[in-house]
Amino acid sequence: MKLTSIDLVKIIESPESEDILGAFRSRTFRKGEVLASPDDTENFVFIIREGRARIFMSSPSREFMLSILSKGDIYSTHTRATCQALEDGMMYTCPILKFKDIATKHSEFTMTMVKVLGELLSSTFSIIDGFAFRDTALRLTLFLYEEALHSGKEENGGRYLELTLTVEQIAQVIGSSRQLVSTLLNDMYKSGLVERRGRGKFFIPDMERLHKESQLPL
Repeated sequence: MKLTSIDLVKIIESPESEDILGAFRSRTFRKGEVLASPDDTENFVFIIREGRARIFMSSPSREFMLSILSKGDIYSTHTRATCQALEDGMMYTCPILKFKDIATKHSEFTMTMVKVLGELLSSTFSIIDGFAFRDTALRLTLFLYEEALHSGKEENGGRYLELTLTVEQIAQVIGSSRQLVSTLLNDMYKSGLVERRGRGKFFIPDMERLHKESQLPL
């Protein structure tokens, strides 16, 4: 569920971007801390440096998780969604006005941001496609495949994946119930599609098979 393939941390921490980094301030955060909410009075953008955070929308009756921010992802205050830390970490923050100055003075950074926004839009359409046209089993398979592909580590011909999400949070990501996701995961374990190695720890022995099960286009 990583929002983009572009790591903005790597870009702004490069020697040629020293003045860009100077416009940002580092800030640590703790697991469970709200990093941005619809009621924020501050107006800033932030880039995750370490750790992960979830983006979700909520109502009095339910909560709906949209995506997960990880290293290099960018987000801002004043949206209709809430951003909450999934684990301890650190981020770079920059007031909106300063950020606009950076975009004006550094055309190469602006072009990178255009690419980021393009990938964010693509990610949004993927989420809509998943909820509109795929059943729960396919959405879960797709989620595990993309997480393993982007965050997993190669191991014995497969990929090892550690998630900081509970089963209930995975259910929120794919728009389902905890009970159904738990049942589907157990079916995956029995079929050998996924191996469970502890809480939040998975091994995908055959990524090609998982890819086919997700029905992703080649």
